Amino acid sequence: MSLRLVFALAGLALIGCSGDVTRPQVGRVETDTTQQSGTTQTADSSGGFRLISCPGTQTVSNSGLLGVLGGTVTAAGSAITLPLGAVVGPTLIRMTVPASSYMEIDVTANDLLSFLFRQSVTITIDYSRCPQSATQGKTLTVWHIDTQTKALLENMNAVNDPVARRITFTTDHLSGYAIAQ
Repeated sequence: MSLRLVFALAGLALIGCSGDVTRPQVGRVETDTTQQSGTTQTADSSGGFRLISCPGTQTVSNSGLLGVLGGTVTAAGSAITLPLGAVVGPTLIRMTVPASSYMEIDVTANDLLSFLFRQSVTITIDYSRCPQSATQGKTLTVWHIDTQTKALLENMNAVNDPVARRITFTTDHLSGYAIAQ
């Protein structure tokens, strides 16, 4: 009888903790309407998109050991949030905002080149360091990029919040990402 109670309480705890951790609604939010949802574009067919000029001279990096309960790691105003159950055990999540001519981030799990989550995670890129002239009135997108060549690999169908100067998307894999227009 007590084993049943334990399983029942565990089930209720999981249901109670399954809040929606997708796209934060802060300020005015504009949906990226330049691409149809679910489209993937390669560097050869990026539709004329190019990375925005957003010089930064300092590399900022932060990491955290996140487990099955999820959590958030932030660096230079950007963040990755893992929901409950995105990983099966302790996972070292590292977010780096490199010194770069572009607004890009690199996110790794356990220092691996690629990593697949069990559930989609939410990534927010803070572009407040970018000059207003590079972003104001522009349709901004986030792209999965080749961190070496900066080639645009996949449009992440992000949601832009120009008031907070942040752009948010969900993904089930980690790599390098950058803002383009």
